[in-house]
Amino acid sequence: VRAEIRRIGAQRDGLAFGIDGAVVKVNDFAQRAQLGSTAKFPRWAVAFKYPPEEKQTTLLDISVQVGRTGVLTPTGIFAPVTLAGTTVSRATLHNQDYITEKDLRIGDTVILRKAGDIIPEVVSVQAHADGSVPYHLPETCPSCGSRVIRESDEVAVRCINPECPAQLLRNLIHF
Repeated sequence: VRAEIRRIGAQRDGLAFGIDGAVVKVNDFAQRAQLGSTAKFPRWAVAFKYPPEEKQTTLLDISVQVGRTGVLTPTGIFAPVTLAGTTVSRATLHNQDYITEKDLRIGDTVILRKAGDIIPEVVSVQAHADGSVPYHLPETCPSCGSRVIRESDEVAVRCINPECPAQLLRNLIHF
């Protein structure tokens, strides 16, 4: 069974459809009846999940968007890479704490994966680019130029201008 799971995993990239795991089932109906099931799952079937595919790419830039509540959200722009059947060139970098924790810098060589085979995320930095400097979110709003603040109990950096065009647009879209 373990050898078959490894064999299927090795063939993942060559299949005409995407898979993220394999299910092992007992074929004999008498044994299935004997094994029974829990309230939700049969005991005669077990799922095995493969680890997500990881690829190396380059962080080309970081763009910052302003949401409807004024929160600045950084997005990594990457050299395109194929992951789990799709081309990935962007991934959220969440906030300044995330960027600092990963020590992300423009020009870095990074490892990307799709969390749950769906959401692109940065796993780690493989190498910093020569002369790179740590990235920090801007001190002014990229949309309106107003001052941004970070409350001591929050990770979010916010534009404090209620007339910020980006916030007004996002509010209209949200409505």
